[in-house]
Amino acid sequence: MYRWNDFEKITAVTSKRTGGFSKGDYASMNLALHVGDDKDTVIRNRAYFFGKPEVNMTRENSVFVAQNHSTIVKKVTFKDAGRGFDDFNDGIKADALYTNEPGLNLAIYHADCVPVFIYVPNHNIVGIIHAGEQGSVGNITGILVRKLFQEGIKPEEIYAHIGPSASLGHRIITKKRAFELAALGDDVIKAIKATTPQYFLDLPLLNTLQLRSLGVPLENISLSEICTYQNNDQYYSYARSKVTGRNISFIRLN
Repeated sequence: MYRWNDFEKITAVTSKRTGGFSKGDYASMNLALHVGDDKDTVIRNRAYFFGKPEVNMTRENSVFVAQNHSTIVKKVTFKDAGRGFDDFNDGIKADALYTNEPGLNLAIYHADCVPVFIYVPNHNIVGIIHAGEQGSVGNITGILVRKLFQEGIKPEEIYAHIGPSASLGHRIITKKRAFELAALGDDVIKAIKATTPQYFLDLPLLNTLQLRSLGVPLENISLSEICTYQNNDQYYSYARSKVTGRNISFIRLN
């Protein structure tokens, strides 16, 4: 598994696709119940992965999103524990979660989309963001950060990590889409790159720029620099395979 190891007081993990029981397109550690894999096999994968001591995810201490490429951000508590654990559609209808309750795991699914981990050590707050193209363009990361501002948190108190996701060269968009996005201006236009005749959208850069625009210091932002498309033996990649499993990323206050 991949870990953001900068802080002892949190656990922030992205699963890898290896070491599980799924077959074919989903091989082998698919942790998603909503992508067409055999349900019993997924449950077996989840029991194995969730049971690892460093993971320690149970129905009593975990919250999953029922993500839909939205810009919805929700604050959750232990009252939400168990949501999405056995049924994707039972998850929290959001693409980003945050909490100030120690021991509560916040989890998202992804296969090329950007997982953004958030930690505010001075206030004991953690968050997790599923930032695909729609969410990133809609500034879901900025929406979560602004919610933190409403709780009295300053930009310099926020730390962020961009987890494994598809890199610039594997996020191809059409010329029409590039011009649509360019019309939005601001940080979005800076994340569009062109090498005729192809256009690309750099989602890790876009989320980084959005953090910077809100005053989060550059030294507080780190990147995994792992491309899920290029490392398809270790991570699921929707852009490469279309029919595929999902990794999860989760974070918790220890």
